[in-house]
Amino acid sequence: MPTSTSRTSRSLTTRYLMTCAAIGAATGVLLVPANFVSAALASTVPVLYSAMVGLWIIGPVLALALVRRPGAAVLTMLVAGVISSASPLGASSILTCLMIGAALELVFLVTLYRVWSPWLFCTGTFVFAALYTWSAFVAFDAAAMATVVQVLIVVLMMGSALAGAWLGLLLARRLEKAGVARGLAPARTRTAAPVETAAAPSGTATAAESA
Repeated sequence: MPTSTSRTSRSLTTRYLMTCAAIGAATGVLLVPANFVSAALASTVPVLYSAMVGLWIIGPVLALALVRRPGAAVLTMLVAGVISSASPLGASSILTCLMIGAALELVFLVTLYRVWSPWLFCTGTFVFAALYTWSAFVAFDAAAMATVVQVLIVVLMMGSALAGAWLGLLLARRLEKAGVARGLAPARTRTAAPVETAAAPSGTATAAESA
């Protein structure tokens, strides 16, 4: 006969999967038109393409910040990739999304998923954005472009990625306040500390003394 603990564990796992799937689906729907636009801009106006990178960061950051469990970003981006494959990128969208999800999880893997400070999200995003910016620089042959264009590509790509991380964290906080993550993330399942009884004013009997 299943114990209450096993039922709770299954319920938590189900909520975890459903939450990641929901965020992934929403992200995938967002990325479908983004893929159409980015595919056109990448070969024509790479500067504008650079400003869109943050759209791929919002979903995985939101998932990690909300559920605070291993694999949240990867699972979320797998769903997002499958849905967004209905675009010019096709199946390669799945690989791209998985790479982003895995890259953002690496920094939390280093801490064994015990630290969830905002600066870690920013650090993971910054490292990923720096590597992606370098690869895009090569793909765009940016070295042959004017210096001002090179600077704009770097600034917009890095800034867009960090803005996406900020928005993901903001959405996570809003959903937490709405009670969406209650009992879902480990950090929120701790028993609240007992409230200390305020000291009675001098000369005033406490309830226990007067009973």
